[in-house]
Amino acid sequence: MVNKTTARVDFFVVGAARSGTTSLYQYLSQHPEVYLPKVKELNYFSAVTSDQYQDYQEPKPNKDYHTKIIQSAEVYDRLFQDAASGQLKGDVSPSYLWHKETAQRIAAHNPKAKILVTLRHPAKRAFSHYLMAKSVGYDRSETFQQALDAPIKPTWGGGNDYLAWSAYAAPLKAYYAAFPAEQIKVLVFEQWIRDQENTLGEVTSFLGLKPFEGFDLADQHNHILAYKHQGILNFFRVKWARALLHRLFSEGLRNRAKAVLFGGKPTKETLAPALQQKLEKEFTKEARAIEGLIGQSLHKLWGF
Repeated sequence: MVNKTTARVDFFVVGAARSGTTSLYQYLSQHPEVYLPKVKELNYFSAVTSDQYQDYQEPKPNKDYHTKIIQSAEVYDRLFQDAASGQLKGDVSPSYLWHKETAQRIAAHNPKAKILVTLRHPAKRAFSHYLMAKSVGYDRSETFQQALDAPIKPTWGGGNDYLAWSAYAAPLKAYYAAFPAEQIKVLVFEQWIRDQENTLGEVTSFLGLKPFEGFDLADQHNHILAYKHQGILNFFRVKWARALLHRLFSEGLRNRAKAVLFGGKPTKETLAPALQQKLEKEFTKEARAIEGLIGQSLHKLWGF
């Protein structure tokens, strides 16, 4: 990553992953004064890696992507070239709350940028991340405990460092060191997800946008699904098998076949109460440190 972009980005939604960033992306995209690229997660300012080769491929114009790892300043700039005059440009990348160094990189890009952070109960966030990784074939563990006991693979795309990605205090502290507190707004997932309309009003005010009543809040985004024939689906996610399918079949045909053969429904796997309590004890010191940074009690929201 070379930090020599010419497109000055006005605000960043920096995570945490599995804490509503996809919903924020979808909602803010509806505001006429906001421009967000068709790539939801750009990952330009973080030093992340991925096992998925397609994450590194340059995005095609006018095509939607959930995630890419943008490494070129020219490509990054090009993703914002359609922003209209007066629109605020935003970058929504949960990996920006993983590396402490990212805060300084963003500050070097635009010291006046606004920073939005959304935090979630750390154990529940980690469990949700595991479920997502399992649903897309990155994690083959039978249980969450088995996933936690597995060797750590810290790559962002396909990794399993679930608990480390819930350790918010150090990277959050780095943002408060890099930016004035008035340029940072921290949302707590358990709070804002229950009152999205008022929260979005606060967010638009924080970003300096005009009030907007057109947000479509009916759909919740980024659901986790459990698929039929998961083992067969995982086989087709192997790199060589995926590449072969992409060469032989169009995207539309692949999607239709996936819906018919594998069909998804909401997962029924739950976080074991005993394991949740164990992890809460491990994250207690972390929670108190976060409270000191944001000036808000998390005990009632997180239960520890």
